[in-house]
Amino acid sequence: MTEQSFPIRLKNFALATGVALAFVYLFLPMLTNSFGILHRMSVYLDNNGIDPTRYYYTDVEQVKEAENYLRIALEK
Repeated sequence: MTEQSFPIRLKNFALATGVALAFVYLFLPMLTNSFGILHRMSVYLDNNGIDPTRYYYTDVEQVKEAENYLRIALEK
């Protein structure tokens, strides 16, 4: 297999990056807004200040409620 030239590799990289960005910032938001349940979930997250990209939450009230519920449920 022969190695492609640098301009061709750069073009392919730019094209792949553009497609990925278009998918994330154009297609997925359109998909979210077109399904009622996904749109409601998105609005709920926005209204409650929940950033779904964060790995762990300590400042969201729902986390404390969930921890308390799990603690009670597992003790029974």
